Amino acid sequence: MLGGTATFAQNNKAKPAAAGKSPSDYVDMYIGSINPKTRSTMPVIKTPDGNISIFPTFNPAIEDFYLSDKIMGFPIGIGSLMASVGDVKLGNGANASRFDHDMETAKPYYYQALLEDPDINTEFTLTDNTLIFRFTLPAKKTSNLLLNLQGGGGQRGQQTAAATQINAPSIEVKDNKIIQGWGASRGGGRNAPTTSRNYFYAELSKPMAKGGTWQGETLNPGSTKQEGNGIGVYASYPATLGPQTVELRIGISQTSIDDARKTVDTEIGKMTFDQVKAKTKQRWDTELNLIKVKGGTERQRGIFYSTLYRTRALRMGNVWDTYRSAYALQNLIRPDESVKAINNFIRAYDNTGWLTSSGAMIGHHSTSVIVEAYLKGLRGFDIEKAYAGMRKNHMEATMIPWKDGGQAPLTELEKTYFEKGFYPALPGKAGANAKDDVGKYEKLPYQARWLPEVGVEETVKEVDGWHRRQSVSVTLEHCYDDWCLAQMAKVLGKTDDYNLFMKRAHNYQNLYKPSIGMMAPKSADGKWVEPFDPRFSGGFAGEGYFAEGNSWTYTWHVQHDVQGLINLMGGNDKFNTKLDSLFIVGHTMDKLAFLGQFPDMTGLVGMYTQGNEPAYHIPYLYNYSGQPWKTQSRLRTLMDLWYDITPQGISGDEDGGATSSWYVFNAMGFYPQCPGRPVFDIGSPIFEESVINVGGGKTFVVEAKNVSAQNKYIQSATLNGKPHNKAWFTNDDIVKGGRLVLQMGNRPNKSWASGQADVPPSMSAAQ
Repeated sequence: MLGGTATFAQNNKAKPAAAGKSPSDYVDMYIGSINPKTRSTMPVIKTPDGNISIFPTFNPAIEDFYLSDKIMGFPIGIGSLMASVGDVKLGNGANASRFDHDMETAKPYYYQALLEDPDINTEFTLTDNTLIFRFTLPAKKTSNLLLNLQGGGGQRGQQTAAATQINAPSIEVKDNKIIQGWGASRGGGRNAPTTSRNYFYAELSKPMAKGGTWQGETLNPGSTKQEGNGIGVYASYPATLGPQTVELRIGISQTSIDDARKTVDTEIGKMTFDQVKAKTKQRWDTELNLIKVKGGTERQRGIFYSTLYRTRALRMGNVWDTYRSAYALQNLIRPDESVKAINNFIRAYDNTGWLTSSGAMIGHHSTSVIVEAYLKGLRGFDIEKAYAGMRKNHMEATMIPWKDGGQAPLTELEKTYFEKGFYPALPGKAGANAKDDVGKYEKLPYQARWLPEVGVEETVKEVDGWHRRQSVSVTLEHCYDDWCLAQMAKVLGKTDDYNLFMKRAHNYQNLYKPSIGMMAPKSADGKWVEPFDPRFSGGFAGEGYFAEGNSWTYTWHVQHDVQGLINLMGGNDKFNTKLDSLFIVGHTMDKLAFLGQFPDMTGLVGMYTQGNEPAYHIPYLYNYSGQPWKTQSRLRTLMDLWYDITPQGISGDEDGGATSSWYVFNAMGFYPQCPGRPVFDIGSPIFEESVINVGGGKTFVVEAKNVSAQNKYIQSATLNGKPHNKAWFTNDDIVKGGRLVLQMGNRPNKSWASGQADVPPSMSAAQ
């Protein structure tokens, strides 16, 4: 055993970075592309500020992208590009090709794969608005490049006749070298129709020998123009004695074909493929160097820069998850991007009458994003208009899951929330998954416990039949948002609003059930739903009461008032006992049956779920209850256990960068436990030094002296040379520049930051 421990210590000893290795060299594009839940994390290649995101489209029958056996094509914003040999073939999947990851290169700035069936090596790199493809065509075979344009229907085929006519794709071929036109632009939500065009201009490096267009299953050899849905164009090259190389330069614009052409001229110009590739690599190295780390292992540096890349490359659309830490990270290193996002929220309010909310999930978390940015000093957006939009969402928008702001009128469910301070659940045996009159939930056979609710039918027609009410989670997440809005009301001098939303910020107390010491559902009459099991109740995904989880996850969802939750539980000791239990409680049933009911609860440690975003703040709650050393220990376990630089390196959801940003923050040693409050909680860094470029020539440095796998516990700290005995610091401490020095050791210092005066702030005072 001693030998094994020594070997583990040796393997986890910090080592210097490999010579000549830049941040982008560390990025693993396929991290998380085998997922324990459903469809896996999708890789994406783009420039730091680009408008084009691209990665091959894989076999749709395989949900784990890394395991795909075929490349179907290369999506390019206006359609899909592919290469083939022989006769031109039409039809879904007709040109799909096998490929091998051992014959592939995937980097943030470049992609290459050998399409094995046609034996065509395919490469691409890109700028903000252009793409360059380089095809190495095989000898002695006729080769084809095929561009299939994206059609003009809505995502589910709903489109008015007039809109279809306006947005129907168009192609024109000129001089056997130029291909131009437009494809449809999809946008506006899950069910929104297509409303605009994406224009393109493409140049071939060699004139096509033959070509033509198609529509549907009809091939039109020699044709140079085509309009309508289901169209495409092909360029053919004759067999040659040796391989030949053909490049295709493509500009994309939402304005015009001429503008698309100009992007090719201005962004590529006379640069070669390799020069564009090198320039985009340099841009990513500059972007990723906004945070420089020293120490750690090669594996840890690989995870760090892979997750930092994903956080920066993904477009943060669904604020339900990204409000938790992705926006907080962006606020530090790219505040301009946060301001741009907020202005897009406000633009949506101007255009639709509703501020962007939380997409298909729950809560009005754009409120958190806006309030956090403003309280952290970001400006450049109309805060009064933003406030008007936030207030309208909070007062007039439905809270029903999957009914984003304004898509449904207020119902009796919102009336209960406004009047009684909680979102009502369906009463009776429905929530317990009881089957007929079998009896107590605990007595049901395992296979029956995860069935959807039966026995009580939904009475509110607007409620989604699949995702249901999620009543406890809706209450808790809106309660937090109400607290955020109250902070903004206070800053803007809106006293009545401040009092209203602060009152609603206490609504979590209405669903705390003292008899079990956890959050539980109530029906509209104020009665606790019985029977109720905090592990299993709620039906499939727990969504009768919770969002993709159970009470063990959501009991802790009081980010703004951890002290208030401690008070409800009876003080620090009882709180810590319950929090300890979270990480060790079992599911008392077959694990696969449990995951069959709760597919989102992956990355499990007890009932803590690292694979889904609502749990991410929970390890920091020990900072509030006098045991910050447990926060330090838990975080190290979670980072080491559930992240890796492999296709299985992310344990669950990674929709918009939230899961990645969690790792970035925690590897540096701090985290925004309560977004909306300009404060960061201290954890346990894994690097000797993390240097954050906060702009204006200033940096904030986290230095961890004597840090190692074993030395995870903070012994003492200084902030800008002064003793720091608090488990938190402010955003101002970061943005004005400075140095936090943590002395690390292998045993906890249980006196550091453990006094009541040392805990991070909460809405309530200790009792």
